[in-house]
Amino acid sequence: MAQYLKESKKRELIIKCTDNCSCVSVDKWSDEDIYYLTFYKSYTEKGLWFRLKTAFNTMMGRDIIGAELVLKEEDFNKIRKFK
Repeated sequence: MAQYLKESKKRELIIKCTDNCSCVSVDKWSDEDIYYLTFYKSYTEKGLWFRLKTAFNTMMGRDIIGAELVLKEEDFNKIRKFK
């Protein structure tokens, strides 16, 4: 008997930081009760050597990147209302 998989749909909300270098992505799949938060940090303003050194340190587990994200009130409310 053929089984039909229910197609899972992804909803995504992306909000940029006020510095336009960072953003947060909130993802929700229709078949899960979990929200995924992903933080992105861009180093495009830094030189190539800095970006390579940061990537190497992160891969080696030496420098886990932690950053804060500064949002406007309207963007924060978008996250709060996201379901």
